[in-house]
Order: sequence, then structure tokens, then C-alpha cells
Amino acid sequence: MYLYEYQGKELFNQQGLAIPRGEVITTPAAAREAAARLGGRVVIKAQVRAGGRGKAGLVKISSFPEEAAKVAGEMLGLTYRGETVRQLLVEEVLNIEQEFYLGISLDYGHGYPVMLLSTQGGMDIEEVARREPEALARLVLPETTLPPLYLFAELGRKAGLMGKKLLQVRDMLWRMAQLFYRLDALTVEVNPAVWCRDGRLVAADAKVIIDDAAWDRHPELASWLMVPDDPCQLEAQKYNLGYVRLDTAGEIGIIAGGAGLCLATMDTVIRLGGRPASFLDLGGGITAEQMMAAMEITLKTAGIKGIIVNVYGGINNCYTVAQGITALLDKLPAVLQVPLVVKMRGHSQEEGWSLLEKYGVTVIKTGTTAEAVQKLLLQLAVDEGGRADGYPA
Repeated sequence: MYLYEYQGKELFNQQGLAIPRGEVITTPAAAREAAARLGGRVVIKAQVRAGGRGKAGLVKISSFPEEAAKVAGEMLGLTYRGETVRQLLVEEVLNIEQEFYLGISLDYGHGYPVMLLSTQGGMDIEEVARREPEALARLVLPETTLPPLYLFAELGRKAGLMGKKLLQVRDMLWRMAQLFYRLDALTVEVNPAVWCRDGRLVAADAKVIIDDAAWDRHPELASWLMVPDDPCQLEAQKYNLGYVRLDTAGEIGIIAGGAGLCLATMDTVIRLGGRPASFLDLGGGITAEQMMAAMEITLKTAGIKGIIVNVYGGINNCYTVAQGITALLDKLPAVLQVPLVVKMRGHSQEEGWSLLEKYGVTVIKTGTTAEAVQKLLLQLAVDEGGRADGYPA
């Protein structure tokens, strides 16, 4: 589960990381009062899980309380990438001298956590990695145990840090790692971590993603499960399906039978130059109704331009999968304007292939996942037309 910024900062505060003074509000009047308590000049940030808030006008600075109320009134109720803005974080404005990027994420390709540090914070870290890979210092972490403190200091030295900055960055990295292991997190990220002119290192942002399978190990966070979530994720839960939103700039929706096949398909998409937007784990023994829902949910994911379905018919029945897909095509024929490639084999494969081919669906019968992905990417490359299925582009 992708936590809101204010939730991540609450965890940071408990772990001993410095965070800006701030308040979560839900009305313009509350924004005015919060701004007054925080000294008048504040930054107002919409609490949504998608990235790119600043470019979308959902992070703004106001100079006095009345302006804060006006900005809050404009933000509350907006919809951004499928999520309605219901809460705002009002914070003090920091006196910035330098910005850093600090992050820990699980490397799905290798199965271990990786910590990254850059002196170029406040930017898209993927863009920094592409443009200046040498600007990122990297440390592979153990899978389950916290490494010794000196390794975090070595990472800081790799990034060119010295003196007081090195010590404070080291301590923040160490506390982030403690949080990562304690919460069974998939990501703990601060971008930017701000070095203030008064000599403090402050986590100006917070991105925390907790493994959905680990929530029963953290009952102290159970109330956060009640916070309105990604509408696609909520819809998937109704059908006992596992939906994960990936890159908000992604274009490819992945539907697969099992988490392992989902991740393998995702890795293949990335390796071949695609950008996965989401994956949906069908699990085992699905019904045609569940398969139809999986297609609808994936199509509702903002930015989706193509879908790959990858199923092995062991517990699942290939013909049932095909029935679910074609049921949606009967309901919404325009869905076929979205490139769709289905790779499946196993139980009732011939019946499933035959049914899909009657509807004009591209089917990979004996080829590899890479061949299926290449077929989809080729279709996307030649498909320059707009979408006509009624779902968001």
C-alpha cells in the first residue's frame, strides 16, 4: 500500500527523522488557521498517492493565511490521476541551502533492497540516473537485517559528502533503513531531504510503500487501511484480485496468473523498452466474471494504451479466461481499439484460443512472454489513433 505523504512523515517522526512543522487539513478555514499557527508563509500540498503533484499545480506556496484558505479551496475536490483530493498538508516553508535524494527500494529483478543517495534532490531520480548515472551513490542492503552504521557513512562519502552534512545524511539513511525493515516496506524515499541554512537536515517529502501481504504484521497501522485508496485497487479487492499501480507515466497494463508471472512479465516489458502502468494478479481458480473485472479495472488505469494477458492454465482454465475477455468485448466492442495481446497455454487452451480468435484478439499460443510483449509494443508503435472506449487516456 502506498501511504500518503503525511502518513509517511508520521512514521518518519516516530523513527527520529526531522520533518517540517505541519498540519493535515480538510477545509479552507482549517488551512487559514494552520497557516496562522505556522507563521503565515506555508507550502500547501495535496495528499494524493500519484507523483508529479508539483507540475500539476497541487503543491503551492502561500504568503499569508487568507491566501492559504484560497489555495485550499481551489485544491480540495480536484481529481488527479483518478484520485480525489480530500486532504491537504500545510507545512512551514524551509530555508533551503541544498537538496538531496535518499531512497530505499526493493530491486524486484534481483530480490534485494537497494539504497540510493544523490546530491541532486527534488528531481525525478530516474531522469538523474539516465542523465548522470555517476550522480547516484548505490548500496546493496541485506535482505532482512540492518547493516552497520559505518556502511551508511561510506555511502555518503561516495556521494562526496563531508563533515556535518555527512553525519546527518548518514543518520537519516540509517533511520530510513530501520523503518524499511521494521515495516516490511517496499519503498522508503525522501525527495528532497533539505539541508537548511540553520544546519538541519529535514525530510521535506515522504514516500512509503508497505507490502500488502504484511499488513497483518502491523496492526498499529490498521486504521490507515480505511483511508480511501486507489479506486482501481478498491475495485480489485471486491473481486479478490491483486492490483498494483506501478509507473504513473506507464502505458502497459499487465494481467497475469500469479504474482511471479506478473513480476516476470513486468521485467520483460521493462527490458524490451516498455513502461508498465499496473499489474493485476489473477490468482488461481478465477471465474469469467473475475477475468472480465480484471480487464475493466486495467482499462480504467490512467495512461493505459495497451494490455498484455499472460496466463498458464494449471489451476486457471484458459477457456474461462477467454470467456471473461470476450464478455467485456461484447459489452464494450470499442475495447479492441486498445492493443491487446493474450499469451496463454494449459488447461482448455485450444478452446480458449479459438474463442479469442473469433473476436480478433491477438493470441500467442506457443511463443514466449518476450514474443508476446514484442507483439504488443509493435502494435503500440503503429497505433497512433486516440482511444474510443470511454476510458481515460
